[in-house]
Amino acid sequence: MNLNNRLFRNMNQRVIGGVAAGLADYFGIDIILMRVLFVVAIFIPVPTHIILLYIILWVVMPKNPLRIQQTATGPNQQG
Repeated sequence: MNLNNRLFRNMNQRVIGGVAAGLADYFGIDIILMRVLFVVAIFIPVPTHIILLYIILWVVMPKNPLRIQQTATGPNQQG
């Protein structure tokens, strides 16, 4: 883990809110593994409910300020 690494929601690889992708980037693990851990954690009875934790992280974690600009190739794009 890089000491300059900050926790952000990864909006480029998001499925719902970018929380799992952001956590995977922060801890340096595969995004699929983090998503699988979130899904598995839903079915494990723990005092802190994982869905509530996900929503809290979604609200608290800022979006990644460094958005990757992708080239537009769609028919409705101005260029």
